[in-house]
Amino acid sequence: DVEVSEAIDFCRFYPTSMAAFDELKTVSYQPKGIVLVIPPWNFPLAIPVGGTVAALAGGNTVLLKPATVALPVAWEFAQCFWDAGVPKDALQVVCPAERQSLNWLSAHQSVKHIILTGGTDTAFRLLENAPRTPLSAETGGKNAMILTVNGDQDRAILNVVSSAFSNAGQKCSACSLLLVERSTYEDEIFQSKLRDAVLSLRTGGVWDPMNYVGPMIDHKNEKLQYAIDHLEPGESWLVAPEFIDKEGYILKPCVKWGVKPGSYTFRNELFAPLLSVVCIDSLEQGIEYANSSEYGLTAGLQSLNKAERELWKNKIEAGNLYINRGITGAIVRRQPFGGMKRSAFGGGIKAGGPNYVASFLRFKNATAYEIKDVEANYRQAWNNVFSKEEDVSHIYGEENTFRYLPLNSMALRIADGDALNDALLVMLAANQTKTKLTVSLSDKHHQLEVIKAKVATFDGMKLRLESEEDFINTMSTYERVRACSESLSDAVYQKAAELGLCIIDSAPLAEGRIELLHYLKEQSISFEYHRYGSIFEENKC
Repeated sequence: DVEVSEAIDFCRFYPTSMAAFDELKTVSYQPKGIVLVIPPWNFPLAIPVGGTVAALAGGNTVLLKPATVALPVAWEFAQCFWDAGVPKDALQVVCPAERQSLNWLSAHQSVKHIILTGGTDTAFRLLENAPRTPLSAETGGKNAMILTVNGDQDRAILNVVSSAFSNAGQKCSACSLLLVERSTYEDEIFQSKLRDAVLSLRTGGVWDPMNYVGPMIDHKNEKLQYAIDHLEPGESWLVAPEFIDKEGYILKPCVKWGVKPGSYTFRNELFAPLLSVVCIDSLEQGIEYANSSEYGLTAGLQSLNKAERELWKNKIEAGNLYINRGITGAIVRRQPFGGMKRSAFGGGIKAGGPNYVASFLRFKNATAYEIKDVEANYRQAWNNVFSKEEDVSHIYGEENTFRYLPLNSMALRIADGDALNDALLVMLAANQTKTKLTVSLSDKHHQLEVIKAKVATFDGMKLRLESEEDFINTMSTYERVRACSESLSDAVYQKAAELGLCIIDSAPLAEGRIELLHYLKEQSISFEYHRYGSIFEENKC
């Protein structure tokens, strides 16, 4: 029911989200063409429907390549689309039995965009295989929930157990790390409560609806087996692992105690019902530990202290933040979903959010423009849309806000044939969004002196005179690269693929509602401020 409901939400929301782009008079748009959708097995309906609808809503055609084990579900919902009137030449299902066919397909020049929900290693393979094809990917997570001494222990245990063990831990958003402040961590009553909560979860086959934890998709999970077989110094089992079937598909929920940052279990995504508990001395240390992960998908805080919530909210590095609630179960529009760092590849646009369909459109300037008018347009887009943290759902008892954050480091690489005005639009957009921009170009560029003078007018903007080879060697220091055209060499794209770095190479736009998206990353924040049904609206305890 949850998946069917989410699939319906996608079908209703994505077409209506197009209205915001139809209203823009300064740009025109058209579909990109063929979009290849590669969804996962763990959400066999909602996620593939979401990718399919987003592409179709923009007027594209879709090649749907479901996970092999989820093919029957994809085939059934494709039938629903065809029966509803979607032409078969607009939506096709392909499911090769081996990887070679997919490699050929994903690298084909007819494919103009790829949507992936899956493993981080899969995202890198797709980028390596087709460096110039845009990729929108939601990938892995090593998600941490922090419990401070100011948290409601009982409520926190309910939230962490549901977040760690529903779907047998097989969610990219699942809680796999619980960081507990020392006095609570050492409290034997807390330990007993957590142990009892975990042991109370019924585990078994899917045909018994009383079972909360069912089988895993695989019984050859080498990372999980290593984490089970190896206790590193200081580690022990609060709840020991136990398989209840001979084949090793059904693992009872287990809790590893005393896990240290940098350890195998701390670093690796296990995708199983195994929770790691870490001791922290302060919230600040917990944030440092959580941010040390290469992933940044979901994150949670259990605290009734307002100052702690504000500190955590503004320091944690993740795409979806959850306060005093579970960290799974994002809802279309209410909690757009997508991560940061190695949990996301592409332009940072969240699935189920207001801008996702725009990822699969080609925009171009519809009218001539003056630079002074562009500055005013960018300022208006910033003030009206991108500078605000807004709750569009207004649900009593919880806040679900959505905000845009500037990139920490972005490069503009100017090629020899790029127009000066295009480069200037990028500088104006970065300046408006407060994104730290480095302008990189050859010291032999024919407009060098003019560009130098323009860069000097923007506070904090840097200029690097370097060859393309030198630029390639510095690309690892940037979160994203902006180009004014597709004229950068294959070597630049290949390096970006190796780094998992997104290159935006569409012509810069005079419309801020679209152009400013390239300089920002999106973040969703969900805050449940009721406690056991009691709502203290005055201070949102």
